[in-house]
Formats: sequence, structure tokens, C-alpha cells
Amino acid sequence: MEEHFLRIFETEEPEKLHQSLTKAVQQNFNASSFPNLSQLDKKRLGEQMAKVLADENARHLLHALTLELLKILARDKTGLEEMINDDLLRCVTHAARLEPDFHGTFPDQTELTVTTEAQKVLCNVVFNSGSAQRYVSRQEVVEALMSRISANKDKKRWSLENQFLDVKLLFILTILCAEIRSVLRNDCHAVQDLCIYATCLHDKKQHTFVNNILCEILKTLFNLVCNISQINLTMSEEMDFVNLGQVCREMLVKKPSDEVKRHVINLLTVVKNFGYSQLVVPIAEDGNSPESAVPFEGVDLGAVAVMLHFLEEKLSIAGGGKPTDDQLSPVLCTLTEAAKAVPVIRRFLKAQILPPLRELHQRPEVGTTMRNKICRLLTSTQISVRDSAGDLLFALCKGNAKRLIKYTGYGNAAGWLADRGLMGLPAPVLTAEDDSDTNSDTEEYSAVKSDIDPMTGAVRVERPDPMAGMSDEQKEHLAMELVHGMDKLLRTGQFKPVAVGADGRPHSVENVMQFREEILKNQPERQSKSDSDSD
Repeated sequence: MEEHFLRIFETEEPEKLHQSLTKAVQQNFNASSFPNLSQLDKKRLGEQMAKVLADENARHLLHALTLELLKILARDKTGLEEMINDDLLRCVTHAARLEPDFHGTFPDQTELTVTTEAQKVLCNVVFNSGSAQRYVSRQEVVEALMSRISANKDKKRWSLENQFLDVKLLFILTILCAEIRSVLRNDCHAVQDLCIYATCLHDKKQHTFVNNILCEILKTLFNLVCNISQINLTMSEEMDFVNLGQVCREMLVKKPSDEVKRHVINLLTVVKNFGYSQLVVPIAEDGNSPESAVPFEGVDLGAVAVMLHFLEEKLSIAGGGKPTDDQLSPVLCTLTEAAKAVPVIRRFLKAQILPPLRELHQRPEVGTTMRNKICRLLTSTQISVRDSAGDLLFALCKGNAKRLIKYTGYGNAAGWLADRGLMGLPAPVLTAEDDSDTNSDTEEYSAVKSDIDPMTGAVRVERPDPMAGMSDEQKEHLAMELVHGMDKLLRTGQFKPVAVGADGRPHSVENVMQFREEILKNQPERQSKSDSDSD
């Protein structure tokens, strides 16, 4: 079949060429590699296809079939650079209507088939070919592409399939050609236009392509702003982040698909403070709040509630198996940063995740509440998941390690505290500027506070004395066995004594005296008066 490629263009008769192209496309419709084609063969094919595409007298159907064949061949990276030449790229770009002063024209139905195939070809070749990336990332092509995408905000639009292919190509370019991001942001106003475009599309969710286009837009927006430093932002960049926050909020409250929701949350991880403030809107004074509204302290936190529900869904899925980083870390990170940036969001999340303690006889990690599920993540073997969970709980506790331990138990939080350098350090001093929480020291908590084991975070379970009824000789024998066992663990390196240093991290010690010195040295610094939530 692959040898057949070389004979396709031997004839210049349109009918025979049409038959040969049709046969080649049909026979290789699902093929992804062509090992029998040499680099020289592919170079010849590239030249022959460019010749057909450059012939303006050829029928549109021949152009469409040639482009479809090129799309198939471009799936194989081997020899692709030899096949892709400037003449061929120029013809494909022309067929895709991405040349200056040509991108605004609308093709008739026959020409649309050619344009659609050319768009598909560009997606394939740009993804797999460095030379195609350099050619298509030229400013005039990028501006033409962005101009056509922006025009979809108007009434006269391209078909949804063509819109999807345009945005997909833009996404690929923003991944592989980082240098065009600033051009798109500054010269093409891409962030602003894509935000408007996404808002227009979101009202037409009934079509499958709309969901796919929204996902590509959100991924593209992420690429455009992910490398912008949050320090010394320009006025234009600040407005871009504000627009992104508004779009994210609108999408979240309009019942998006899980896939769109996931990409919105990913985008919020890079939007930061300017975007998070847009997640909070005032409650309507006339009382006509939307169905999605979640009132809290006089504002609507519907978007935050949607993310919290998304987290709960993922925690439930993770509860049935091993939680994955990409399932949990983005939403945990977004909620953490939002809680740090906006006080009312922190208070809302704390009320939902860490409500006042009432059940103290059950360990924090046992149960079905949000607190229980997130506490279980603190002992996850996936460090990124554990760290994200700890960061969220710590933010909700306003940076107070002792308060964190109150909700999680020292045993659950120890690994996270050690990595963050927070073991044994004093709680931060709260100022009048800190927002207030209601005191979570409930009657139930106060009644059993002295009986709570700080290691487990639950009331100590009374157990019978294991040495009851033993003679002094038996106790002495048991103690010596314990000493010998610990000595063996120490000598083999399986067990190593540590002390918490001034940096709040555990450090190994060589002997008992050093251990005692470290404790005495840091004792005054570790004293903290209260684990209360009163601010």
C-alpha cells in the first residue's frame, strides 16, 4: 500500500488522480506509521502534493483529497521534516484561509471542505514538525488565526467544527511555541477576546463541539498566563486576570460539564489574587438571586461552592482507590490560594470543611465528612496530594499549626509539618486585621478537651493495663527486651532518634545528651497559649 503512494501523482489526469487519491485515503484511513516510505520518498511526496495544491485550476475535491492524504501521512513523525517544505506549508496555510487579508472571507460549501481539511492538516503537522511550528508561528499567521477566532464573537460565525479546529491549533501553538504568547497577549489581545468568546459560547452548550471548544479555550488561556509573574503586573495584565476570574466564575455557576469544570479549576491555579476576588459577588438587593447562588455573609459564593462540591466528588472517587495527583491537587491548590486571597472565602470553606468540633470520640481520619476525607490525604503516599491537602487545612487554620493539629491529630499532620518546618514552632500572632471566626470550642469539645490524645486527635480509649498481674521480675525482663530491641534497631539504622531543631524540622541526634539539649534549647519557643479558633 505504501508503494502505491509513489504512483499516485504519476498522472495529471484529474479523474485518474482522483481515483488514486481516493484509494490511498481509504486504504490508509486509520494508519499512523509508514515504515516502508524512505525520507527521499516522503520528500518527493511533499513536492508532489504542493504542486497539486498550488494548481488553482484543480478541482476542490482534488485539493481536499490531497490534504486528507497529507493529514494521514503527518501522523508519522519519521521523515516528516523532509516531507514538509515551505511551498507545501504555504499552500496548506492558503487553503486554511490563514493568509493576511484572506482570513475574514467565508468559503462556500465546496471550499469549506478544503478549508476544514487544511485546518486538520495544520493541527497534525504543527504538533509533529518543528519546521511547521516555525512557519505557522510567524506573526502574520498567528494574527490571522486570532483575528478569525475573535470574529466568532459576532453573529456571522464559522461552523462549530471549524471554530474547534482553529482554537485547537491556537492551543497547540501556545504549548510548542512559547515565544508567541506575548504576541497574542499584547498585540492580539487574546486573553480579552478569548474570555468574551468563551462567554458567548457558554450559552450554546447543547452541541458537543461547544464543550470541546470551551476546553480548548480554557487550556489556551492557561498557557497564555501561566508564565506571567504576579509581581509588578501592568494595568493590562491586571485586567486580564480580572477578566479570567469573571469568566471562571460564570462558567462554574452555569452547570458546566466535569471536563470544563476541571479546566476552569486548572486555570484558576494561575489566575491568583486578581481572579479569586471575582469569585465573590454581592447578593442581589431585590432578592432575585440566581438558582446557583450560595449566600454567605451577604455575598454569593456559588462558584466556590461548585469547586467544593467538585472536590467532594473527587474525594469520593479517591476513597474507592488510590487518589491521583491530577484528580485532587489542582482543586486543592485553587481552594487554598482562594482562601488565602479572600477572607470571606476562607471563612466559608472553614465552615464547610472544618466546622466546630462535636464528635471527639472518633479519629479525624475516620468518617465520611470533608474533614475526614482530607485528613486521610495527609497520610497519602503521593507527596503532592498530601502537601496540597495540608496546605488547604493550614490556610483554613490561618497559619496556626497548633490549631491544625487540633483538627487533624498530630499523627496525621506530622509528615506535612516536618516538610514545612512547622514542628514545634509557636503559633503566629493574630492581628486585628485578621478576619474573625466564631469560636469552635463547643461544649462537647470543652467537656473532653483534657482527655483528647493530641497524637490521634480523639478522646483516649481506656485500655486495661497490659502489665497488670506481672511480678517485678517479669516487668524487668520485659523492659530489658524492649531496651535490646531498640538498641538493635538503632545499630542497624532502621530506627534513628531525632529532635526538632530551631527551623521546625526534625534533625537526627547521636546520643541522649544531644537529644536533651535540643529539647531544652527549643522548649521556650514552642509554648503556645491556645488552640482556640477565636481570632
